[in-house]
Amino acid sequence: MSSEVSEYTSSMKDDVRIFDSVVKINIAHIIMLHENGIIPKDEAAKIVGALRDLHARGISALELAPELEDIHMAVEKFVISSTGEKVGGKLNTAKSRNDQVATAIRMTLKKELLGVQFALLDLLESLMSQAERNVKTIMPGYTHLQVAQPTTFAHHLMAHASAFLNDFIRLSHALEATDACPMGACALAGTSFPIDRKRIAELLGFKKIVENTMDAVSSRDFVLQAMSCAAILMTNLSRLAEEIVLWSTSEFGMIEVPDEFAATSSIMPQKKNPVVAEIARARAGHVIGDLFGAFEIMKALPQSYSLDMQDLTPLLWDAMDMTAESLKVMSKLVAGIKPNPEQMRRNAERGFSTATELADELTRISDMSFREAHAVVGRMVAKAIERGKNPQDITLEDLIEAHVEVLGKKVEIDETKLRDALNAQKFVEARNLPGGPSPKEVKRQISRLKKLKQRLREATKTKLKQIEMADERLLKLFKF
Repeated sequence: MSSEVSEYTSSMKDDVRIFDSVVKINIAHIIMLHENGIIPKDEAAKIVGALRDLHARGISALELAPELEDIHMAVEKFVISSTGEKVGGKLNTAKSRNDQVATAIRMTLKKELLGVQFALLDLLESLMSQAERNVKTIMPGYTHLQVAQPTTFAHHLMAHASAFLNDFIRLSHALEATDACPMGACALAGTSFPIDRKRIAELLGFKKIVENTMDAVSSRDFVLQAMSCAAILMTNLSRLAEEIVLWSTSEFGMIEVPDEFAATSSIMPQKKNPVVAEIARARAGHVIGDLFGAFEIMKALPQSYSLDMQDLTPLLWDAMDMTAESLKVMSKLVAGIKPNPEQMRRNAERGFSTATELADELTRISDMSFREAHAVVGRMVAKAIERGKNPQDITLEDLIEAHVEVLGKKVEIDETKLRDALNAQKFVEARNLPGGPSPKEVKRQISRLKKLKQRLREATKTKLKQIEMADERLLKLFKF
């Protein structure tokens, strides 16, 4: 190729990410070839020795020239230069760059997914810590971004925690789909050499092999699944970021963003801009864009391997990086948020958010249906707004007036029941159903998620340890 074409088609600059995996794949492959009598012991020892030397020296020992196309050819050139072509030239026996790159992506992605899961668990910890401090902090719940019903800051934060828990589960499914080894598929049809695909999968720490050799080299559905999980996660994170931006405005005034996560204006000295949350929203767009780019690359590719897939991998790493980084920063931001309980409660009360409870109470003490009670309370609220009244200004006469206008008769209710029905604190306490906002129930939710989070963290540590132990075993094998 001309230098211009080599530069255009080379993946060398992006292959740095998979260098470690590629070296280990080659070590495992040579060990398997020797164990199956395909390469003699002395030659296998020389090749593995060169690869171990490369692993110790790192990627700086390689010549990363574009004309070598990719990291796989650079590693092969290093081995040949260390052992001679007669020996080193056997490195690629019974394998192809096609199965090798697919395997390297999977090996690297497994660690990336675990890293995202660890960052997600940290965010859950921040959300739960804030929730524990605010189980009695009344705030408005919204639908259509209009004040709807009272809830608590803790209940609202736990709604986000619930969504992120689902993200963790999705990532676990993606990790399971990734944990399959393509090695032995070669270019697409395998090889006539008597290789042991399960042995190399074992050496590399995979649970299983990808059965069909063509699917092994050409499928990137595991990549699309991982990126889909990242896009959904970042969408959920963006929704949290959006609320942080809204709540910190003077119009809402419900939280203060820590100084270290904000910036001022270049001209307006009074400004405190929630820039971290804003960037998190933007990064969600990047990750979603990466996913759509990946779909566009894969949607029309025939079986089996095409070089188009080379451009898919940088999108994967970009999505993983942005997701992990966003989670880490947003976790610290959430931990440092300072709520304004007085303003939160004022916002809840100003919106007549307890109207539902009053309608419920009317159905309990009279023979009217909920729809009739809904109409009565709706009329009462409309008139109160016309007259400039707040919920605390509502009187029994206001309710009776609305009842007469809607149903043509007076309602029988005492002042105490009216006041209790309009009380935001009592509204929240009365909703002690599973998943509800009552302080007692939210405490139960937090306790349950804390225990689950700890189990998930231990399970994630175990998975990472299994990968690390497989790496250690591989590097200790076949010493002469």
